[in-house]
Amino acid sequence: MTDWKPLPDDLATDVRQLVTELRTLKIRSGLSLTALAERTPYSKSSWERYLNGKTLPPRQAVTVLGQLSDAEPARLAALWELANAAAHDQRAGGRRPAPPAPRTEPPVDPTEAAPPSSDEGRRRLRLDARLLWAAALLLALLLVGAAVVLVNGDSSAGTARAAVSETEPGGRQADVNCFADSCAGKDPKEAGCGGDAWTAALTKVQQVYVELRYSDACRAAWARISWGRPGDIARIVGPRNSTHQNKVHYDTDAYSAMLAAPTPSAVKACAVLTSGRHGCTGPGGDQRLTEPPDPPAPTPSSMG
Repeated sequence: MTDWKPLPDDLATDVRQLVTELRTLKIRSGLSLTALAERTPYSKSSWERYLNGKTLPPRQAVTVLGQLSDAEPARLAALWELANAAAHDQRAGGRRPAPPAPRTEPPVDPTEAAPPSSDEGRRRLRLDARLLWAAALLLALLLVGAAVVLVNGDSSAGTARAAVSETEPGGRQADVNCFADSCAGKDPKEAGCGGDAWTAALTKVQQVYVELRYSDACRAAWARISWGRPGDIARIVGPRNSTHQNKVHYDTDAYSAMLAAPTPSAVKACAVLTSGRHGCTGPGGDQRLTEPPDPPAPTPSSMG
């Protein structure tokens, strides 16, 4: 059984509900943090922050965990929308919800009738109404998207292997929507390539870990950096110096778009740091490497 850390006391109610749901889904999936990092584009350290309420997870991280645990997509998307709005309000200067004040009323006569509703009950009704509204809106958008796919599906079927079902290690089916050249420039998690991804090469530039991530189902690769700073760049480099890159916008991790790669040996991953240092892995091998370790605990001086 997982021993979860207590969530921060000042966490917004909607964010708290999302994190609690993600913890439940993580337990249902039966995956460790290391296994989550291997199956998704997000590192073990990122999942630790998401599941302990330290950082609001990106929408795609919530989506991919829902897929791994067979969660209801519409409800999960609605929970994330509410949590994202609450987090935005706090960043914009909104006040965090204060804990309820202790009740000081005299004991209630047990013969008196109970009030028709409580503050907690009204709050739950409001939350349920917002969830239903958000789920209805998401369902409408999904129906529109499905109609567009049906109209355009025939024209694109010849250029990409849409929704390809390939077997991952362990027998899990990976649903991907690109293959080889059709994956070039695409986001690995949005294309479904993160489901069977593994680390084919690993190096370290100063304190930043650089990984070459590879998907057998997609025949594509990308670069991922962990424990960087905003502005640090993850870059994938392929034949004839073809590249894609992305930088850390917030948090400490980033990953690039994909390059087609028949094998991991055709590409390498690089990092360009704001400090001026840069470095690359060697070409990928066929050995599945372990995830980067957790960072050392912060010292009092670094906590400032």
